[in-house]
Amino acid sequence: MSKPFERSLRFVRTSTAFVNNAIQRRTNKARYLQLDKTPHEVILRDGLMSVKHYHPLPPGPVMIDGKSFQVRQRRFAVPLVLVPPLGVFAWVFDLMAERSMVKYFLAHGFDVYLIDWGTPRAEDRELSLESYVSDWFPKAMQAIRTHSGSEEQSILGYCMGGLLALLYLANSRDDKVVNLVTIASPVDMHKMGFVGTATRLLSKPVWAIGRVTGLRIDKMQRNFFHVPGKRLSLIFKMTNPMGAVSSYVELVRNMADDEYVSRYMTMNEWFTNMPDYPGATIQELIRKLGLYNRMTKGRIRIGGHEASFRDIHCNLLAFAGDNDKIVPIDSARAILEVVSSSDKQFHVVPGGHAGVFTGGKAAHTTWAISKDWLAQRSRPVMPRSAADKTVTEKPE
Repeated sequence: MSKPFERSLRFVRTSTAFVNNAIQRRTNKARYLQLDKTPHEVILRDGLMSVKHYHPLPPGPVMIDGKSFQVRQRRFAVPLVLVPPLGVFAWVFDLMAERSMVKYFLAHGFDVYLIDWGTPRAEDRELSLESYVSDWFPKAMQAIRTHSGSEEQSILGYCMGGLLALLYLANSRDDKVVNLVTIASPVDMHKMGFVGTATRLLSKPVWAIGRVTGLRIDKMQRNFFHVPGKRLSLIFKMTNPMGAVSSYVELVRNMADDEYVSRYMTMNEWFTNMPDYPGATIQELIRKLGLYNRMTKGRIRIGGHEASFRDIHCNLLAFAGDNDKIVPIDSARAILEVVSSSDKQFHVVPGGHAGVFTGGKAAHTTWAISKDWLAQRSRPVMPRSAADKTVTEKPE
């Protein structure tokens, strides 16, 4: 076969694949989405909230972000509970076969559970911090304890998921949670760049207006604060508009590559398909955590109960991204000052707000550090038979 003919044939194949993917990504999006694929069962449903338990991986090697791992056969006795933020779907913990945090921790011997906050809509605008922290979170933890048979748990929360975990622990004084990992969780809201400066400067004028006129944020209509998913997606993209443009340019350049298109579509689904953010929760976040920065003061009222972060004594591991435009390092680092934990660590790792959690380097930085830290603080399951004692593990 002549070289000119080979080049022509290659051009035809590439062009055909380009056109096919360009059409299919618009008309058959589901074909490309690689999310929420790890086998699991739902152990609890309560309204929008549900709890998933992921099945152990079969023996053998697994490939995660370009690196092969041998599935650890001896498992840890302390289950790991993953907590997503609001405003995104819980499947962000299970993106693609090779970039799934769920799969990574399963491969390293952890019993993995996930709290799924569901898909709020406009009619769910009355959902408040109390709904998540005082109602759903305790029910989820009790279901996990019953299902796993373990009284102790570790919690890993991303962004607002980390804050919900902190609020739950402070409100419930749950001393059975032995380890807490937070990733890009904004504890000091007044250190969140321009937004933080604005809320700090507005806090006293807003308080004064409320005292004089009686016009208070917590007395306003909840639907005024409710954020639809499409608007939330636009706000998120505007934090890095050039990144959104450059990633689309790269998509066009690689449109003939099925695997590349699948990766792009899967990650893009996160940023373009977001659930609503409940109005009552936004209302509380603006007033309590934003304007008055209650978390840094150590106390916050949840419903009719005052929660103290000084009541949190569990081991703590916290992360911030070195290029996070949403949660700056100092905002995330403030967690070290508000809890009473004696065993606490803070790491700055590569990535922006999404990259620090599940970017190209996350498996070798955030995930690996968390895995090693949790392994040192999680009891292994004792072998049940002599056969178990003969298992030889490959080094991780």
